Amino acid sequence: MKQRFDIPPAMTLKDTLEALTADALRTRLAQLPVGRRPQRKAELVAAISGCLLSDALAHIVAGLSEPERNAVAEAVHHWDGRFRPVAFEAKYGALPGFFTRDPYRFPRQPEPPSALEVLLYDNRVPDDLAERLAPLLPVPPPMDIPLLEDEQLPAAIAVDEDDDEPEPLKRRDTEPMVRQDLPAVLRLVAQGRVAVGAKTGVVSAAGARRIAEVLHGGDWYADDGDDDTPRWAGGPVFPIRAHAWPLLLQTGGLAKIDGSKLALTPKGKKALAQPVHEVVADLYARWQKKGAPDELRRVDLIKGQTAKGVRLSAPVDRRLVIEDALHACCPVGKWLSVDDLFRQMKLEGFRFEVAGNLWKLYLFDANYGSLGYDGGDDFEILEARYTLAYLFEYLATLGLVDVAYTLPHGARPDYHDRWGADDLAFLSRYDGLRYLRLNPLGAYCVGLADEYAPAPVARAPLFRVGPDLSLDLLRPAEPAEQLQLEQIATQVTAARWQLDAEALLARGSDADERARNRAFLETALDGTAPPELGELLDGIDQRATALTDLGPARLIQCRDAALAGLLADDPATAAHCSRAGERLLCVPEKKLAAFRKGLARLGFVLPELGP
Repeated sequence: MKQRFDIPPAMTLKDTLEALTADALRTRLAQLPVGRRPQRKAELVAAISGCLLSDALAHIVAGLSEPERNAVAEAVHHWDGRFRPVAFEAKYGALPGFFTRDPYRFPRQPEPPSALEVLLYDNRVPDDLAERLAPLLPVPPPMDIPLLEDEQLPAAIAVDEDDDEPEPLKRRDTEPMVRQDLPAVLRLVAQGRVAVGAKTGVVSAAGARRIAEVLHGGDWYADDGDDDTPRWAGGPVFPIRAHAWPLLLQTGGLAKIDGSKLALTPKGKKALAQPVHEVVADLYARWQKKGAPDELRRVDLIKGQTAKGVRLSAPVDRRLVIEDALHACCPVGKWLSVDDLFRQMKLEGFRFEVAGNLWKLYLFDANYGSLGYDGGDDFEILEARYTLAYLFEYLATLGLVDVAYTLPHGARPDYHDRWGADDLAFLSRYDGLRYLRLNPLGAYCVGLADEYAPAPVARAPLFRVGPDLSLDLLRPAEPAEQLQLEQIATQVTAARWQLDAEALLARGSDADERARNRAFLETALDGTAPPELGELLDGIDQRATALTDLGPARLIQCRDAALAGLLADDPATAAHCSRAGERLLCVPEKKLAAFRKGLARLGFVLPELGP
């Protein structure tokens, strides 16, 4: 959803000049190679337009500096005659001096003349002037964006020029991670071990630590155990992935709040047996449309987000813009620096509004630190920080984008000129994200690929099964494997477990869980399963299916055995009950109404069940 730049109605040079004051026209005429200097407005308009629409224009263009020439060329060839400062600075790194003049500078100094003053009017080139400029200026080349292979990623990144100990760059390939993380977190929820807010669904500190323990490689950053990191340090960086998973599962309908903990829904139980990429694709689609709370809330140093009148935009609108940017700017399988992604977003118009009233948002102080002073043009504080949170906390957690990152401290010092913020170590916990790579799973989920084929994962056998149904581990268990072992076996030593037949039977009431346990035991073992294992699993299948729950029923006691026999045999009631004893009848709950009607036809009535 690229930002649309409305094309204003046609504007000729003459119409533009006539809208200016005589003094403004005289200032512009002074920049032009004309002999006579008229004073009347009509004559000034004629002199300026006559010069600019003549062969003298080539001489004027030749006198432009390279940055000025680029500015006019971009406006004429790429931007429908309008100069876009943010896009230009993203592509070229700096604006021509003409656009950075400070009218409030004191003491006032004369500004150097610039021909841009006669070519651009309110950052727009008049249409007829643009037509004459186009052949005089070559079409600017596209912005050069470096795309990196694995070996081209730097090993470390210096935080500043004087840093003699660069920050190590950590790289995480998230696609194989999510294959282990998703079942591990689902099993953790199934065991009732994820505590969340009863109303918010946000994971508790203890719940986040428990989730981090089962995530492949832990969270992006280790838990330092200090939930009260001072604001001047930027606040705590943990949790990120552990924070995202409970919210993703709830939004995707895989988990629900049960008291103060999460519990799996029927859909969540089925997800344990579904292909991971199908579950992830559904989680991504659901989060994109209705994920809550707003990711911006996690950039908690931006204050005023719940203020009356702030008018925050719908997160789904921002997420769609970011998805479009991934489509256009992130070739699958190539590393792209986050800064280059932001440059492309600004250049190509992948922009989104965060709030309708920026004056309500601020850093530290609502008056001095208000974001309204930027006039909505500060991409780095709002749009960039939101994008970082969305990518690093949700898309990377789901395994859609691979990431390379450092600690956030000092990584993005673009907020230091803000009132009261110059001592902050970082503005958001996501500032350390340096590079990203859209992987095949991400391409499938965002719609760049119609199909997805998981790369085969070579996994060594986990255990050897003995005749006594002991499990001797051959390697350390992965988090999801550990959780499954805990449900069906008892740990004897660090490397030995004992299958628990009672635990297997207790969990055997659910056919899907029974099938998962069998598949786990048969696929994780080394060599051929001993006959004792097959006998155990077959026996559990038989016992788990020997009985069928037909639902609730009423037990009706008759006055005597003769009446019970009558009701059990008479066509009016026989189809709705069965004998349960000499004077007892059993009536299924779903047939109770029909049983009452049959009784009425026979001249009897069944009293209502008392409290």
